[in-house]
Amino acid sequence: MPPIVRGQRVIFQWRIEPHSPLYKQTHFSVQFPSFLNLTKVPDRLWWDFLVMCLHPHWLLLRPCEVHLPLKLGKPLIQFWLQMLRNAADTLDAYGPPNSTSDLGVVIVDGDIRIPYAVVAGSGYGTAFSGGKDSLLQAALLFELTERPLLVATTSPMPPLADHVTARRRQVLAAIQARRNPLFVETISDFRSAWDNSFAGQLGYRLAVNELTDTFLYTGSLLAAGAALGFTHLFVASETEIQESAVIDGKIVQHSHFMYSAATQRALAGIFLPYGLKFSSLTWPLYSKQVQQLLWRRYPDLCDLQYSCWRVGADQETCSGCEQCLRVAVTALEMGDDPQRMGIDLCKLFKFASTWQPTTPRYTSYSLPQDDAADLVGARVVDSIRRTSIAHVGKTITNLRTGRMSLLNVIKTMWRFRNLQRRFRHFPEPRRMGVREAFFDWLDDDLRSSLVAIYKSYFLVEPRHEHQLTFERSRTLTARAVSLLE
Repeated sequence: MPPIVRGQRVIFQWRIEPHSPLYKQTHFSVQFPSFLNLTKVPDRLWWDFLVMCLHPHWLLLRPCEVHLPLKLGKPLIQFWLQMLRNAADTLDAYGPPNSTSDLGVVIVDGDIRIPYAVVAGSGYGTAFSGGKDSLLQAALLFELTERPLLVATTSPMPPLADHVTARRRQVLAAIQARRNPLFVETISDFRSAWDNSFAGQLGYRLAVNELTDTFLYTGSLLAAGAALGFTHLFVASETEIQESAVIDGKIVQHSHFMYSAATQRALAGIFLPYGLKFSSLTWPLYSKQVQQLLWRRYPDLCDLQYSCWRVGADQETCSGCEQCLRVAVTALEMGDDPQRMGIDLCKLFKFASTWQPTTPRYTSYSLPQDDAADLVGARVVDSIRRTSIAHVGKTITNLRTGRMSLLNVIKTMWRFRNLQRRFRHFPEPRRMGVREAFFDWLDDDLRSSLVAIYKSYFLVEPRHEHQLTFERSRTLTARAVSLLE
């Protein structure tokens, strides 16, 4: 149904026949702050926002017909069908495969013709959540550009509390106090519109939000950018997300393909008619390198890192998951204090005593998600082995930890020492360097500065070591974008 702009609120609606338990409601809205002039957002861009957010759901509803009031035209219909095919080849590898070669989605064109309108402007902006990736992108833009736009999207998804904690409010306030961004926060109920377990009930290894979250954040960023004249826009995507493999003749991506370079660069093709340039600053960087660069180059911002999605409503972090363990030991290895992020080391090392990483397989038939997860785990182990026990002791007895008893200090150090002993013979992870080929896709205006920064901190992984991954990503993008020509 046509999007409705009502003051500062944009309402997106659809009908579904017959009813599907996927949806708790067949509408969502996005509320923008009062200082944004939404009349500057091209009318057609709201349609792109809606289709971008909903199209992953069509794969969960197969077979289905999608009837659009908007006149897309054959090239755009073929573009979205190819995006769905790219996604289906990956999605089906992480769940029950489609029983036929038919995609199972038909898009029926509409009659409403809405022309494109070019957005005037030249500023730079990023989606911002406070996670290490978006925090690094923000820090890089503060350094390399004038007053960047930061767009945070608050969209709670019960029972998770990560969008509603006091810690998140603190991070959003602190980034504005420590720098001078043009800061926009949008409020949406999109992530509460579906049953997040629906994909799992169909047999997929993903939750619904893992198929669609970043499209909401991208849409909010694009709309805010268009309203304010910021035309270089970025959503973070580290190199693990670019992993892929050819399985049964199909290119299978990481399960978080919703923000892979292949997906982002294809979407950039439909945003070009607005004069919007959409990409990422972090395609060449591994996840660990993102945090290392953030903590080494921007020490006055790194403590704002807010990376735990399992956090409770009254917590700063859960300090009891692999994500917390990963960011904590990376900071410890660098000689820093993860307690600055709200990590409870006593609780964390208790969790770590039961954590069991998988030995990396590096096989041609493994799913990219599994290979990436195994390698990340191996790098966590490597950080644990490289961290000085003396530094751990100094960190946990830091005055900022408060009233930790001597007994808890001893228990925490003992648990960490046991971790190091347990992983003494764990295989060394593969060498980690920034991926040179992905430099090619960085924003033209920022590329040389970004490459210089990345090379000053990290080794460079030669092209031939990741050329096949690079080419598969290029192929997926070309399959969709070539249909627009």
